[in-house]
Amino acid sequence: MGFLGLASITLARSQPAHEPIQRCATADRDALLYAANPGLLQRRLEGERALERYLKGSSTRSFRKAATELITIPVVVHVVYNSQDVGNNPGSGAADDGNLLDSQIQEQIAVLNEDYGNLSGIQTYYSDSLGVDTQIRFKLVEIRRTYSEKADFDPRRDGPVLAAISPARPTNQFLNIWVCKLSLGYLGGSQFPVVTEATGNTQGLDLADDTDNPDIDGVMVDYRYFGRSGPTINSQLYNLGRTATHEVGHWLGLIHIWGDTSCGTDYCDDTPQAQTFNQLKVPNCQPVFSTCQRITTRNMTDNYMDYSPDRCMGLFTADQAARMHAVLALSPRRAQMVAFANRSDEHLSVTIAPNPVTEYLNAAIYAPNYSDFTVNIYSNNGKLLLQNLRNQSRISLKNFASGVYLMKVSTNTETVTKRFLIP
Repeated sequence: MGFLGLASITLARSQPAHEPIQRCATADRDALLYAANPGLLQRRLEGERALERYLKGSSTRSFRKAATELITIPVVVHVVYNSQDVGNNPGSGAADDGNLLDSQIQEQIAVLNEDYGNLSGIQTYYSDSLGVDTQIRFKLVEIRRTYSEKADFDPRRDGPVLAAISPARPTNQFLNIWVCKLSLGYLGGSQFPVVTEATGNTQGLDLADDTDNPDIDGVMVDYRYFGRSGPTINSQLYNLGRTATHEVGHWLGLIHIWGDTSCGTDYCDDTPQAQTFNQLKVPNCQPVFSTCQRITTRNMTDNYMDYSPDRCMGLFTADQAARMHAVLALSPRRAQMVAFANRSDEHLSVTIAPNPVTEYLNAAIYAPNYSDFTVNIYSNNGKLLLQNLRNQSRISLKNFASGVYLMKVSTNTETVTKRFLIP
């Protein structure tokens, strides 16, 4: 398998001028990032090599036969709305109210569990022979609602803006999904995971070298395509919640099945090569064929990582499932999230690493049962400097002088205090 498709991601994907819908912003977002920072592209390529080595020596490659551990991912949904300001309460249920009802959000989590569990019930051309249960599930642990004066967001560029309006819960513990109105016709977007070699020193958990932005590590979905059958959903093509399924796939390391270039690679042997994406104008799920290396095959338009209408999608493959589990092992934040999800401690714990601290304080904060916590920062003589930082474990200290400081983390039942040094 070559790296042609990945390298070609730096070329912007063109869309017909008359096409109002752009299914996914992830590749376009990455192209902008790599143009601004070529080192990120090199790191991405190194991550692909690490995944390839891991999969060659892992039982997950034979996913159909391997007893792969079920992993449950805790999810925080951030609803950022521009309708009537009602604070953290649900909206009116009107078709144009981006402050979604709880039921629509819960329905989307149900769709994720069905799709990743191979339980959608949709029979497609490839689903019976190649569709698998990925052994990945999702648990909704919090809904946050925030009013915004800004009406819509560019998913290629506005991740920091969204994260400032509704800060992520620790991205090494939760999948954060921001639901808002997206601009430029985009339905969704995602931050692709950083993948490192799992060595005896890092064990896939080293968070010190974050050249990407952990504060915006998550998924964005337009509120008009989130969930199924909700009052805000009026599309005939994208009305079953598969935009989130697709974008979470990127967050777990999957690539579009055409490799973001003509006859490119998604690094999964059981997805046929395709000349381009399949963005049908009507939900009739007609067959589409590609000719790559002079071989004609039927496109896997029913794969969640294509652009097909929602009702035409129905599977992840064994190699895609194996790749997602490899990412959950090798991506630093994804791996630490799995470790936190598997903990059963009954008490709050806090670890600051590295310590001494430079520009950012990075703390591993475990709160039992995904409890909310607050963070206060004090000087060594007890002066309060930062207060009531809710569920934040990565804190900017750029304006702090050298010295010793205290970090106090509190839940409703416990408080833990740790010292840290700024040299």
